Amino acid sequence: MHNDILTIMWKEGKGLLRYGDDRWKGIAILVTPIALFGILIPIQFRDGWLTSGWSLGVSFFTPLMLIASTIAESFAGERERHTLETLLASRLPDRAILFGKLLVSILFGWGISLLLLFVSLMVVNLFDGRSGFQGYQANILWMDILGSLLFAGFVSGLGTVISLRSATVQSTSQSLMVMLILPFLLLQGVVFLLPVFLPKATIQAILDQLNFTKIIMVFLVAILVADIILFLGALSRFKRSSLILS
Repeated sequence: MHNDILTIMWKEGKGLLRYGDDRWKGIAILVTPIALFGILIPIQFRDGWLTSGWSLGVSFFTPLMLIASTIAESFAGERERHTLETLLASRLPDRAILFGKLLVSILFGWGISLLLLFVSLMVVNLFDGRSGFQGYQANILWMDILGSLLFAGFVSGLGTVISLRSATVQSTSQSLMVMLILPFLLLQGVVFLLPVFLPKATIQAILDQLNFTKIIMVFLVAILVADIILFLGALSRFKRSSLILS
């Protein structure tokens, strides 16, 4: 099964940045976060980028942007190109097909996130002008690495579950973006409405008592639980017979 998974990963890797016949669009989507998160924003923050936790934006937003734009191709794209039946009719095990597609997306999103963290580290040291090499604060670094992996798994799992039942790439992308953006909109609404119900002094007192590291740890545990649920959901939804007939 190991070789079967590698076969699917090789197949998926070749078409990872494919948008129909337009590879330039895929390249542009890849270059954008590198320029923004790897160069421009770190130049503005300098050493604050390594210690303040802003690099967590790279860990969470990069997998979301990159994987959300490619995971729709996993099954919905195969269905649109009429290649899904051929894939499912092969002797490849069900789990090899599913795991191979999931792993490519996860490694893609996580790998680019790690690349951006490295590039931004080099950029900060290049423009900071201090003597000696500056590194990420230890707790920031492990949250960046673990957070990007877990969030890559979350977006990949959610996208795969949706793609398994969607008829088109467009409908998969739309559904995925709605489900990913909705929590941020709800959080923004809570932040906006909170001063209506609580005095500003009370809100400030609550914020002063919050522990940034503990909040991130709770968030990462929640993402890990969501990853497991989505993984099990993808396994239960991947039924070769029903996919062939869909």
